[in-house]
Amino acid sequence: HQSKDKKQYTKVFGEKLNQKNEKLRGSRNSTPYTFGKPVFSGLTSEAKNILEYFPMLLDQVLPLDAKKKQLLPQHIHTLFHELTDERSSRKTHYLNDPVKLSAYTHYYVWWNLVRLTKLLQNLDIRLDDGDYAADFGSGPLTLVCALWIAKPKLRKKRLTWYCVDISNKALSFGEELFLALCAYTGKKDNGEILWTVKKVCGAFGTALSEKVSLVTEANMFNEIFWNSPLALEEQADKTRQLIMRYLKPQGAVLLIEPGIPLAGAFLSLLRDGFLKEGFTIESPCPHGKTCCIPNRQIQDRAGKIPVATHKWCHFTFETADSPTNLLRLSETSNLGKTRASLSFLFCSTNRNAATQTAKTNQQNSIQVRIYSDIFMPEPHTIGRYACSEKGFMLLISPAYKTSVLNKAVSGSILIVPEAAVQQHRRDKKTNALLVVID
Repeated sequence: HQSKDKKQYTKVFGEKLNQKNEKLRGSRNSTPYTFGKPVFSGLTSEAKNILEYFPMLLDQVLPLDAKKKQLLPQHIHTLFHELTDERSSRKTHYLNDPVKLSAYTHYYVWWNLVRLTKLLQNLDIRLDDGDYAADFGSGPLTLVCALWIAKPKLRKKRLTWYCVDISNKALSFGEELFLALCAYTGKKDNGEILWTVKKVCGAFGTALSEKVSLVTEANMFNEIFWNSPLALEEQADKTRQLIMRYLKPQGAVLLIEPGIPLAGAFLSLLRDGFLKEGFTIESPCPHGKTCCIPNRQIQDRAGKIPVATHKWCHFTFETADSPTNLLRLSETSNLGKTRASLSFLFCSTNRNAATQTAKTNQQNSIQVRIYSDIFMPEPHTIGRYACSEKGFMLLISPAYKTSVLNKAVSGSILIVPEAAVQQHRRDKKTNALLVVID
Protein backbone atom coordinates (compact mmCIF):
# COMPACT_ATOMS: atom_id res chain seq x y z
CA HIS A 1 0.00 0.00 0.00
CA GLN A 2 2.84 2.39 0.80
CA SER A 3 4.36 1.75 -2.66
CA LYS A 4 1.00 2.47 -4.33
CA ASP A 5 0.53 5.69 -2.33
CA LYS A 6 4.07 6.77 -3.18
CA LYS A 7 3.45 6.27 -6.91
CA GLN A 8 0.23 8.28 -6.69
CA TYR A 9 1.99 11.07 -4.76
CA THR A 10 4.86 11.12 -7.28
CA LYS A 11 2.39 11.33 -10.18
CA VAL A 12 0.47 14.27 -8.66
CA PHE A 13 3.65 16.04 -7.55
CA GLY A 14 5.22 15.50 -11.01
CA GLU A 15 2.19 17.00 -12.76
CA LYS A 16 2.30 20.07 -10.52
CA LEU A 17 6.04 20.40 -11.10
CA ASN A 18 5.56 20.23 -14.87
CA GLN A 19 2.86 22.91 -14.70
CA LYS A 20 5.19 25.10 -12.66
CA ASN A 21 8.00 24.58 -15.17
CA GLU A 22 5.71 25.43 -18.09
CA LYS A 23 4.74 28.69 -16.36
CA LEU A 24 8.41 29.43 -15.79
CA ARG A 25 9.24 28.70 -19.41
CA GLY A 26 6.37 30.91 -20.49
CA SER A 27 7.70 33.80 -18.44
CA ARG A 28 11.24 33.22 -19.73
CA ASN A 29 10.02 33.11 -23.33
CA SER A 30 7.89 36.22 -23.01
CA THR A 31 10.34 38.20 -25.18
CA PRO A 32 8.95 38.13 -28.76
CA TYR A 33 11.95 36.69 -30.60
CA THR A 34 11.33 36.25 -34.31
CA PHE A 35 13.22 34.56 -37.11
CA GLY A 36 14.33 36.04 -40.43
CA LYS A 37 15.10 34.13 -43.62
CA PRO A 38 17.56 31.24 -42.97
CA VAL A 39 20.46 30.24 -45.22
CA PHE A 40 18.91 26.94 -46.30
CA SER A 41 15.29 26.09 -47.01
CA GLY A 42 13.56 22.76 -47.38
CA LEU A 43 13.39 21.51 -50.95
CA THR A 44 10.19 22.40 -52.78
CA SER A 45 8.14 19.45 -54.04
CA GLU A 46 9.23 20.16 -57.63
CA ALA A 47 12.91 20.47 -56.67
CA LYS A 48 12.76 17.24 -54.68
CA ASN A 49 11.15 15.45 -57.61
CA ILE A 50 13.83 16.68 -60.03
CA LEU A 51 16.66 15.68 -57.71
CA GLU A 52 15.15 12.22 -57.17
CA TYR A 53 14.96 11.84 -60.97
CA PHE A 54 18.56 13.02 -61.52
CA PRO A 55 20.08 9.53 -62.17
CA MET A 56 17.62 9.07 -65.07
CA LEU A 57 18.78 12.38 -66.55
CA LEU A 58 22.36 11.15 -66.25
CA ASP A 59 21.46 7.91 -68.03
CA GLN A 60 20.29 9.96 -71.02
CA VAL A 61 23.62 11.78 -71.23
CA LEU A 62 26.18 9.35 -69.79
CA PRO A 63 24.75 5.82 -69.79
CA LEU A 64 26.65 3.18 -67.82
CA ASP A 65 26.65 -0.54 -68.51
CA ALA A 66 26.12 -3.06 -65.70
CA LYS A 67 29.86 -3.47 -65.00
CA LYS A 68 30.50 0.29 -64.75
CA LYS A 69 27.52 0.69 -62.41
CA GLN A 70 28.93 -2.07 -60.23
CA LEU A 71 32.33 -0.33 -60.06
CA LEU A 72 30.85 3.15 -59.53
CA PRO A 73 31.05 3.17 -55.68
CA GLN A 74 34.72 2.14 -55.87
CA HIS A 75 35.49 4.88 -58.41
CA ILE A 76 33.65 7.46 -56.28
CA HIS A 77 35.67 6.51 -53.21
CA THR A 78 38.94 6.73 -55.18
CA LEU A 79 37.99 10.18 -56.52
CA PHE A 80 37.14 11.31 -52.99
CA HIS A 81 40.74 10.67 -51.90
CA GLU A 82 42.08 12.47 -54.98
CA LEU A 83 39.98 15.52 -54.12
CA THR A 84 41.00 15.55 -50.45
CA ASP A 85 44.12 13.94 -48.95
CA GLU A 86 45.74 13.18 -52.35
CA ARG A 87 44.99 16.63 -53.78
CA SER A 88 48.65 17.45 -54.51
CA SER A 89 49.05 14.49 -56.89
CA ARG A 90 45.75 15.01 -58.75
CA LYS A 91 45.93 16.20 -62.35
CA THR A 92 44.34 19.59 -63.05
CA HIS A 93 42.32 18.28 -66.01
CA TYR A 94 41.01 15.26 -64.10
CA LEU A 95 37.47 15.67 -65.49
CA ASN A 96 38.76 14.84 -68.96
CA ASP A 97 39.18 11.26 -67.70
CA PRO A 98 35.92 9.37 -68.52
CA VAL A 99 36.05 7.26 -65.34
CA LYS A 100 36.61 10.29 -63.09
CA LEU A 101 33.96 12.31 -64.93
CA SER A 102 31.46 9.49 -64.42
CA ALA A 103 32.26 9.22 -60.70
CA TYR A 104 32.15 13.00 -60.29
CA THR A 105 28.80 13.44 -62.01
CA HIS A 106 27.05 10.52 -60.34
CA TYR A 107 28.12 11.56 -56.84
CA TYR A 108 29.54 15.06 -56.49
CA VAL A 109 27.28 16.77 -59.02
CA TRP A 110 24.25 15.15 -57.41
CA TRP A 111 25.27 16.22 -53.89
CA ASN A 112 26.20 19.71 -55.09
CA LEU A 113 22.81 20.07 -56.76
CA VAL A 114 21.16 19.28 -53.43
CA ARG A 115 23.19 21.77 -51.38
CA LEU A 116 23.13 24.51 -54.03
CA THR A 117 19.39 24.19 -54.59
CA LYS A 118 18.68 24.47 -50.84
CA LEU A 119 20.83 27.63 -50.75
CA LEU A 120 19.66 29.25 -54.00
CA GLN A 121 15.98 28.88 -53.11
CA ASN A 122 16.51 31.51 -50.37
CA LEU A 123 18.70 33.99 -52.28
CA ASP A 124 17.18 37.03 -53.98
CA ILE A 125 18.82 36.59 -57.39
CA ARG A 126 17.44 39.11 -59.86
CA LEU A 127 18.09 38.87 -63.59
CA ASP A 128 16.22 40.56 -66.45
CA ASP A 129 15.51 39.62 -70.06
CA GLY A 130 18.66 40.02 -72.13
CA ASP A 131 21.07 39.77 -69.18
CA TYR A 132 24.40 37.98 -69.42
CA ALA A 133 25.80 35.91 -66.55
CA ALA A 134 29.11 34.10 -66.10
CA ASP A 135 29.76 30.90 -64.16
CA PHE A 136 33.45 30.14 -63.61
CA GLY A 137 34.82 26.68 -62.89
CA SER A 138 31.51 25.58 -64.35
CA GLY A 139 32.51 21.95 -64.93
CA PRO A 140 29.33 20.06 -65.86
CA LEU A 141 27.22 23.24 -65.33
CA THR A 142 26.24 22.24 -61.80
CA LEU A 143 25.42 25.74 -60.57
CA VAL A 144 23.48 26.66 -63.71
CA CYS A 145 21.42 23.47 -63.36
CA ALA A 146 20.84 24.16 -59.64
CA LEU A 147 19.64 27.69 -60.40
CA TRP A 148 17.22 26.32 -63.01
CA ILE A 149 15.85 23.90 -60.39
CA ALA A 150 15.70 26.45 -57.55
CA LYS A 151 14.27 29.48 -59.42
CA PRO A 152 11.34 28.55 -61.68
CA LYS A 153 10.57 32.26 -62.31
CA LEU A 154 14.03 32.79 -63.81
CA ARG A 155 13.34 30.07 -66.40
CA LYS A 156 11.04 32.58 -68.12
CA LYS A 157 13.86 35.11 -68.57
CA ARG A 158 15.94 35.24 -71.75
CA LEU A 159 19.46 34.82 -70.33
CA THR A 160 22.88 34.09 -71.78
CA TRP A 161 25.33 32.10 -69.63
CA TYR A 162 29.08 32.09 -70.19
CA CYS A 163 30.12 28.74 -68.70
CA VAL A 164 33.89 28.80 -68.24
CA ASP A 165 36.05 25.78 -67.38
CA ILE A 166 39.42 24.28 -68.29
CA SER A 167 37.77 20.95 -69.19
CA ASN A 168 35.98 21.10 -72.52
CA LYS A 169 34.73 17.53 -72.00
CA ALA A 170 33.02 18.51 -68.73
CA LEU A 171 31.42 21.57 -70.38
CA SER A 172 30.05 19.53 -73.29
CA PHE A 173 28.65 16.95 -70.91
CA GLY A 174 27.16 19.73 -68.76
CA GLU A 175 25.40 21.32 -71.71
CA GLU A 176 23.76 18.00 -72.60
CA LEU A 177 22.76 17.51 -68.95
CA PHE A 178 21.27 21.01 -68.80
CA LEU A 179 19.22 20.43 -71.97
CA ALA A 180 17.95 17.12 -70.56
CA LEU A 181 16.96 18.96 -67.37
CA CYS A 182 15.11 21.62 -69.37
CA ALA A 183 13.25 18.95 -71.32
CA TYR A 184 12.28 17.13 -68.12
CA THR A 185 10.93 20.23 -66.41
CA GLY A 186 9.04 21.13 -69.60
CA LYS A 187 9.59 24.86 -69.07
CA LYS A 188 9.81 26.10 -72.63
CA ASP A 189 8.52 29.20 -74.38
CA ASN A 190 7.15 28.54 -77.88
CA GLY A 191 9.40 25.49 -78.08
CA GLU A 192 12.50 27.53 -77.25
CA ILE A 193 14.66 27.19 -74.13
CA LEU A 194 15.21 30.78 -73.05
CA TRP A 195 18.63 30.24 -71.46
CA THR A 196 21.55 30.17 -73.90
CA VAL A 197 24.76 28.42 -72.84
CA LYS A 198 28.04 29.64 -74.31
CA LYS A 199 30.84 27.25 -73.44
CA VAL A 200 34.25 28.88 -72.88
CA CYS A 201 37.20 26.54 -72.46
CA GLY A 202 39.64 28.46 -70.29
CA ALA A 203 40.69 29.41 -66.78
CA PHE A 204 39.31 32.10 -64.49
CA GLY A 205 40.53 35.35 -66.08
CA THR A 206 39.69 34.33 -69.66
CA ALA A 207 38.25 37.29 -71.59
CA LEU A 208 34.50 37.37 -72.31
CA SER A 209 32.88 39.33 -75.14
CA GLU A 210 30.17 40.91 -72.93
CA LYS A 211 29.99 42.43 -69.46
CA VAL A 212 27.75 40.38 -67.16
CA SER A 213 25.07 41.13 -64.56
CA LEU A 214 25.96 38.14 -62.40
CA VAL A 215 29.25 36.37 -61.65
CA THR A 216 29.01 32.95 -60.00
CA GLU A 217 31.28 30.07 -59.04
CA ALA A 218 30.94 26.96 -56.92
CA ASN A 219 33.92 25.08 -55.48
CA MET A 220 36.37 26.61 -57.97
CA PHE A 221 38.73 28.57 -55.72
CA ASN A 222 39.00 25.54 -53.45
CA GLU A 223 40.95 23.95 -56.32
CA ILE A 224 43.09 27.06 -56.91
CA PHE A 225 44.34 28.47 -53.64
CA TRP A 226 45.83 25.20 -52.33
CA ASN A 227 48.56 25.29 -55.00
CA SER A 228 48.71 29.05 -55.61
CA PRO A 229 52.09 30.73 -54.98
CA LEU A 230 50.21 33.83 -53.80
CA ALA A 231 49.37 34.54 -50.18
CA LEU A 232 45.66 34.27 -49.43
CA GLU A 233 45.33 38.08 -49.18
CA GLU A 234 46.97 38.50 -52.61
CA GLN A 235 44.80 35.76 -54.12
CA ALA A 236 41.66 37.45 -52.79
CA ASP A 237 42.72 40.85 -54.12
CA LYS A 238 43.51 39.41 -57.56
CA THR A 239 40.16 37.58 -57.59
CA ARG A 240 38.22 40.75 -56.73
CA GLN A 241 39.96 42.73 -59.49
CA LEU A 242 39.16 40.07 -62.10
CA ILE A 243 35.52 39.89 -61.03
CA MET A 244 35.20 43.68 -61.30
CA ARG A 245 36.43 43.49 -64.91
CA TYR A 246 33.68 41.02 -65.79
CA LEU A 247 30.84 42.79 -63.98
CA LYS A 248 28.51 45.54 -65.19
CA PRO A 249 28.22 48.66 -62.97
CA GLN A 250 24.97 47.24 -61.61
CA GLY A 251 25.61 43.59 -60.91
CA ALA A 252 25.90 40.82 -58.33
CA VAL A 253 28.46 38.23 -57.25
CA LEU A 254 27.75 34.79 -55.79
CA LEU A 255 30.73 32.76 -54.55
CA ILE A 256 30.20 29.32 -52.99
CA GLU A 257 32.96 27.20 -51.46
CA PRO A 258 33.24 24.13 -49.17
CA GLY A 259 32.64 24.85 -45.49
CA ILE A 260 36.31 24.63 -44.54
CA PRO A 261 38.51 27.16 -42.64
CA LEU A 262 40.59 28.22 -45.67
CA ALA A 263 37.48 28.94 -47.75
CA GLY A 264 35.95 30.92 -44.88
CA ALA A 265 39.08 33.10 -44.59
CA PHE A 266 39.23 33.60 -48.37
CA LEU A 267 35.58 34.70 -48.61
CA SER A 268 36.02 37.01 -45.62
CA LEU A 269 38.90 38.76 -47.42
CA LEU A 270 36.83 39.06 -50.59
CA ARG A 271 33.97 40.49 -48.55
CA ASP A 272 36.26 43.22 -47.18
CA GLY A 273 37.35 44.08 -50.72
CA PHE A 274 33.84 44.23 -52.13
CA LEU A 275 32.68 46.47 -49.28
CA LYS A 276 35.45 48.92 -50.19
CA GLU A 277 34.19 48.82 -53.78
CA GLY A 278 30.76 49.96 -52.57
CA PHE A 279 28.99 46.60 -52.68
CA THR A 280 26.07 45.69 -50.44
CA ILE A 281 26.37 42.33 -48.65
CA GLU A 282 23.13 40.47 -49.39
CA SER A 283 23.88 37.21 -47.58
CA PRO A 284 24.85 35.57 -45.29
CA CYS A 285 25.96 38.63 -43.29
CA PRO A 286 23.19 40.49 -41.42
CA HIS A 287 25.31 43.66 -41.60
CA GLY A 288 27.81 45.52 -43.79
CA LYS A 289 30.50 46.09 -41.19
CA THR A 290 33.81 44.30 -40.62
CA CYS A 291 33.64 40.49 -40.68
CA CYS A 292 33.70 39.20 -37.10
CA ILE A 293 34.34 35.55 -38.06
CA PRO A 294 37.35 35.96 -40.38
CA ASN A 295 39.47 32.94 -39.33
CA ARG A 296 42.47 35.28 -39.52
CA GLN A 297 44.12 37.97 -37.43
CA ILE A 298 42.54 41.42 -37.69
CA GLN A 299 44.64 44.42 -36.71
CA ASP A 300 43.63 47.66 -34.97
CA ARG A 301 40.43 46.35 -33.45
CA ALA A 302 41.29 47.69 -29.97
CA GLY A 303 38.82 45.19 -28.52
CA LYS A 304 35.83 47.43 -29.26
CA ILE A 305 34.05 44.91 -31.48
CA PRO A 306 34.68 41.26 -30.58
CA VAL A 307 36.14 39.10 -33.34
CA ALA A 308 36.25 35.30 -33.33
CA THR A 309 39.56 33.45 -33.05
CA HIS A 310 40.10 30.21 -35.01
CA LYS A 311 36.47 30.16 -36.23
CA TRP A 312 35.15 30.59 -39.75
CA CYS A 313 31.82 31.34 -41.40
CA HIS A 314 30.08 28.21 -42.69
CA PHE A 315 26.60 26.70 -42.53
CA THR A 316 25.35 23.14 -42.15
CA PHE A 317 22.13 21.31 -42.96
CA GLU A 318 20.81 17.84 -42.22
CA THR A 319 20.69 15.53 -45.25
CA ALA A 320 17.58 13.58 -44.21
CA ASP A 321 15.41 15.07 -46.99
CA SER A 322 18.02 14.33 -49.69
CA PRO A 323 17.20 11.79 -52.43
CA THR A 324 17.03 8.28 -50.99
CA ASN A 325 19.18 6.75 -53.74
CA LEU A 326 21.85 9.41 -53.23
CA LEU A 327 22.06 8.58 -49.54
CA ARG A 328 22.25 4.88 -50.44
CA LEU A 329 25.02 5.54 -53.00
CA SER A 330 26.96 7.48 -50.36
CA GLU A 331 26.74 4.52 -47.99
CA THR A 332 27.88 1.98 -50.58
CA SER A 333 30.81 4.28 -51.45
CA ASN A 334 31.76 4.41 -47.74
CA LEU A 335 31.09 8.15 -47.76
CA GLY A 336 27.82 8.22 -45.85
CA LYS A 337 26.89 11.64 -44.52
CA THR A 338 24.11 12.95 -42.29
CA ARG A 339 25.14 16.60 -42.66
CA ALA A 340 26.51 18.81 -45.43
CA SER A 341 28.01 22.28 -45.24
CA LEU A 342 29.24 25.21 -47.32
CA SER A 343 30.59 28.76 -47.08
CA PHE A 344 29.33 31.48 -49.42
CA LEU A 345 29.16 35.19 -50.19
CA PHE A 346 26.39 36.97 -52.11
CA CYS A 347 26.80 40.70 -52.72
CA SER A 348 25.70 43.35 -55.23
CA THR A 349 26.51 46.90 -56.29
CA ASN A 350 23.91 48.59 -54.07
CA ARG A 351 21.11 46.97 -56.01
CA ASN A 352 19.37 46.07 -52.76
CA ALA A 353 20.62 48.95 -50.61
CA ALA A 354 17.10 49.47 -49.25
CA THR A 355 17.09 45.87 -48.04
CA GLN A 356 20.40 46.37 -46.24
CA THR A 357 19.10 49.56 -44.62
CA ALA A 358 16.04 47.67 -43.39
CA LYS A 359 18.37 45.04 -41.92
CA THR A 360 20.39 47.49 -39.89
CA ASN A 361 17.71 49.99 -38.89
CA GLN A 362 15.03 47.85 -37.30
CA GLN A 363 13.80 49.79 -34.32
CA ASN A 364 15.30 48.65 -31.00
CA SER A 365 16.49 45.32 -32.42
CA ILE A 366 19.33 43.80 -34.42
CA GLN A 367 19.65 40.78 -36.67
CA VAL A 368 22.10 38.05 -35.76
CA ARG A 369 23.04 35.09 -37.95
CA ILE A 370 23.48 31.81 -36.03
CA TYR A 371 26.24 29.73 -37.59
CA SER A 372 27.23 27.12 -34.99
CA ASP A 373 25.73 23.94 -33.63
CA ILE A 374 24.25 23.80 -30.13
CA PHE A 375 26.75 23.23 -27.32
CA MET A 376 26.66 23.45 -23.53
CA PRO A 377 28.93 26.24 -22.19
CA GLU A 378 27.89 25.24 -18.67
CA PRO A 379 25.46 22.74 -17.05
CA HIS A 380 21.77 23.20 -17.93
CA THR A 381 22.67 25.93 -20.46
CA ILE A 382 22.84 25.81 -24.26
CA GLY A 383 24.77 28.16 -26.49
CA ARG A 384 25.12 29.13 -30.16
CA TYR A 385 27.76 31.33 -31.80
CA ALA A 386 26.47 34.10 -34.06
CA CYS A 387 27.51 37.04 -36.25
CA SER A 388 26.08 40.57 -35.88
CA GLU A 389 26.79 44.24 -36.51
CA LYS A 390 27.87 44.41 -32.85
CA GLY A 391 30.48 41.72 -33.44
CA PHE A 392 31.02 38.06 -32.60
CA MET A 393 28.33 36.76 -30.19
CA LEU A 394 27.65 33.86 -27.89
CA LEU A 395 23.90 33.42 -27.41
CA ILE A 396 22.95 31.41 -24.33
CA SER A 397 19.67 30.23 -22.82
CA PRO A 398 18.39 27.64 -20.31
CA ALA A 399 18.45 24.17 -21.84
CA TYR A 400 14.69 23.88 -22.46
CA LYS A 401 13.36 22.05 -25.49
CA THR A 402 11.21 25.10 -26.17
CA SER A 403 14.21 27.46 -26.16
CA VAL A 404 14.58 29.66 -29.22
CA LEU A 405 18.15 28.40 -29.57
CA ASN A 406 16.90 24.82 -29.76
CA LYS A 407 14.48 25.74 -32.55
CA ALA A 408 17.08 27.58 -34.62
CA VAL A 409 19.00 25.68 -37.29
CA SER A 410 22.44 26.58 -38.64
CA GLY A 411 22.07 29.76 -40.68
CA SER A 412 18.97 31.08 -38.91
CA ILE A 413 18.49 34.83 -38.58
CA LEU A 414 17.29 35.76 -35.10
CA ILE A 415 15.89 39.21 -34.29
CA VAL A 416 17.32 40.18 -30.88
CA PRO A 417 16.30 43.20 -28.77
CA GLU A 418 19.18 45.69 -28.83
CA ALA A 419 18.87 46.14 -25.06
CA ALA A 420 19.97 42.50 -24.62
CA VAL A 421 23.38 43.28 -26.15
CA GLN A 422 25.75 44.93 -23.69
CA GLN A 423 29.39 45.56 -24.57
CA HIS A 424 30.68 44.86 -21.06
CA ARG A 425 29.21 41.33 -20.98
CA ARG A 426 31.78 39.02 -22.57
CA ASP A 427 32.41 35.30 -22.65
CA LYS A 428 35.65 34.68 -20.75
CA LYS A 429 36.83 31.94 -23.11
CA THR A 430 36.20 33.59 -26.52
CA ASN A 431 35.65 37.29 -25.66
CA ALA A 432 32.36 37.06 -27.60
CA LEU A 433 29.50 39.32 -26.60
CA LEU A 434 27.44 37.29 -24.14
CA VAL A 435 23.73 37.62 -24.91
CA VAL A 436 21.15 35.89 -22.72
CA ILE A 437 18.10 34.67 -24.61
CA ASP A 438 15.19 34.29 -22.16
